[in-house]
Amino acid sequence: MTKQELDRKMLLLQQGDEQAFEDIYNDTRRGLFAFILSICRNYHTAEDMMQTAYIRLRTSIASYKAGGNAYAWLYTIAKNATLTEMKRLKRETPVDMDDPSSQYGWYTMNEVGAPVTAVMNRVLSENERQIVTLHIISGFKHREIAEILQKPLGTVLWTYNNALAKLKRAIEKEREYED
Repeated sequence: MTKQELDRKMLLLQQGDEQAFEDIYNDTRRGLFAFILSICRNYHTAEDMMQTAYIRLRTSIASYKAGGNAYAWLYTIAKNATLTEMKRLKRETPVDMDDPSSQYGWYTMNEVGAPVTAVMNRVLSENERQIVTLHIISGFKHREIAEILQKPLGTVLWTYNNALAKLKRAIEKEREYED
């Protein structure tokens, strides 16, 4: 769905069109989930935060401005909800850093992209994971990512290229270890 189509769907949702919400959800769910997962690094928390993001979309749709970047608006809602939840969880739950699930989350081979996600979580910073996820999985252009994350385009490009280099080194290192 293009930016213009998503903008039109957001306006229809403002008018109470339930099919518009379903279309928005079906078009954005995979990319949004991957983005949220890149922030929280826990599959189950990401599922919860995705639901929260869509609930907040519905409750705040009246504040959406026509002609805006609907993707940036939705991803910002998801990012803010996830960061708030991560802060809450950090205050409430003591974390044992020796427990792999607290560092990287638990993934099964049946989950889409689990091995890649595990490497990304181990090697990349949160910011790098977000940018790589938005570009590779969600298909956003670098300038759109800059708008979503509210960062300069040059910073996004540099971070993306740096993250790819880190991933390449990590994969090469693992291949050497396997041989």
